[in-house]
Amino acid sequence: MKYYLKDGSWVAVRPSGTEPKIKFYFEVTGSSMKESKRRIKELQQEVLKRVDTNINIKK
Repeated sequence: MKYYLKDGSWVAVRPSGTEPKIKFYFEVTGSSMKESKRRIKELQQEVLKRVDTNINIKK
């Protein structure tokens, strides 16, 4: 499933093909790398607030 946000960002959610886990993919745009990193961190936090599980985030 891919969710598009009003600001052009998106979040994709899919099951792993080889492991018993769910994968999240995020994309944002920003005027600088610093802004993009801030926005993706905020988006990750907002999505994970809505997920009721213990999640490890790869950086």
